[in-house]
Formats: sequence, structure tokens, C-alpha cells
Amino acid sequence: MLDEIVVCLLARGHAFESIAAFTLVSHQFRQTALRRYYATLCVTSSAHWVRTCKIKGTSKWVRSLKGSTTFFRYKMDGLSQFMALGTLELDFSGDGLSTQGNRVTLLFKNMTADLTWMKLTNLPRIDCALLILVASRFPTLRTLELSCTERLDERCCWLCFEESSTCCVHSPIPDTYPTAESLATNFCNALVPLKRLESLYLGIFLSPADVLVNHVQRCTASIFASPGGELLYLLPPFGPNMCTLCYSQHAEVTREKERSVEALFKASLPSLLSVGFSSWFPVARREQECSS
Repeated sequence: MLDEIVVCLLARGHAFESIAAFTLVSHQFRQTALRRYYATLCVTSSAHWVRTCKIKGTSKWVRSLKGSTTFFRYKMDGLSQFMALGTLELDFSGDGLSTQGNRVTLLFKNMTADLTWMKLTNLPRIDCALLILVASRFPTLRTLELSCTERLDERCCWLCFEESSTCCVHSPIPDTYPTAESLATNFCNALVPLKRLESLYLGIFLSPADVLVNHVQRCTASIFASPGGELLYLLPPFGPNMCTLCYSQHAEVTREKERSVEALFKASLPSLLSVGFSSWFPVARREQECSS
């Protein structure tokens, strides 16, 4: 009954104010409320993380942990205390290509190996080294989501969009892997230890890197000089997914490649039920076009 009351209170908003009065009733009420409140821990800063580690009992209550990787740089060994952890979501936006490897190694070394759900976002790159580390450290994973394409910045201008594309490996073909089949083979070999993996999402584009490079170059050619000498772009930045020319040239080939790679993953990893990738040309748009 107490658990249900706390769940109802937290349903209004996962804030301590929702259960503050409840925790003052008795020791039993307080323990019940805190256990439910800390079942999901969203770390908002380094100071928040350090303070949380000092709260007695927290490590036993947390089942789901979310935060930026940079928040755990202080008292990183505190992660090893969270033995009941089942799900993990980490944001790597504070890391770059040169720091990702060390950060991942240090974080995973202090994590419980019993995770069943993992999501890593804003990764600078997704490669075999990362997949091998994940698969060897967390063999009980059922869901794995890794993504780096959200690092592409379309919020500002074309220059920022182009620069952000050089700070992550969003399209590893053909520079890192010569073909999509080669990528699939290498990635599947790295993930073999994950015997229970059912859902896999890889946030990389299977289309060639030149698709984005050529798109940006073509679009940024449409500029003019203002009277003050500042270069102004005629259109705000947008990806190949919103470009009619890119769509007509690459959509069908890319979708066929995605279907082929999905089949290779499912054939190599028998437990796998679903596979997904980032795509400039998602099937959803094609279905929308057909229906209209």
C-alpha cells in the first residue's frame, strides 16, 4: 500500500517535493519513499553525483541511472556501489574523438556487469573497440542503443553544421569500413558474446560519407556577400533527408543497403529481434509519400 501511494505521488512529477511531506511521517515511510524516488536517478551535475553517493542506501535503491559522462569524473569509483543497476543511459556530448576511449574504459570498469539495457548517446564514434568492450563487460544486455548522429548541429548555420560533421564519425563507410557488408561483419563479430541481445540500434548512417559532404558543399555554394562583408546563407542548414536531389539520388540504394545489413545482423546474432540505424532516408517518409 505504501509503495502504491509513493508511486502515485511521484507520478505527478519526479521531484523530491512530491514526497517531502510523506518522508516526515516515520522511518518506514521515509525508507519506502526514498527507495521509490531513487529507483530512477538522473544525475544533473558533478556536485549532484557526489552528494548522491553520500546518501546512505542510495546504491541499493537505484535501478536506472542517467547522466552526462562528465558528471562522473569526480568519485567515479562510486559507480561500483550501484550493484542493483539494470539500465544505464550516458550522454557523451562532453567527450571528443580523443577522449571517448579512456572515458568509456574508466566508466565501464566501475559498472556492474548485470545491466540489461544500455543507451549511449552523442558518441564521437561507434567502432569495434567500443562494441567489444560493451559485449565483454555486459554479457546480459538485452537492449543496446548507441548513437553519434545527434552530434550533427542543424540549429545554427551551415558553417556550424559542417564543422559538427567533422567532430564525429557519423558515416563510417567507406573511410573506416569499405562496404556496409564489411561493417556488419566486423560489428557482428564484436557483439557475439551478447547471447541475450534482442534489440540493437546503431546511430550511424550506412550511406557513404560523401552524401553529406556533397550536400553541404552544394548548399553552401548559394551564398552572397552582404554590404558589410559578412557571408550570409540563403537557407538555414538542413540534411540530405530534406533535399530533393539527395533523396532522388541516394534514397533507394541506401534503403536496400539498410535492409541487407539488417538481415546480416539477424543471421549472425540469433537472439536479435530488431535492428535499427540512423538514416537520411527513413522508410517512414517513403510510406508517407506512397500514401499521399
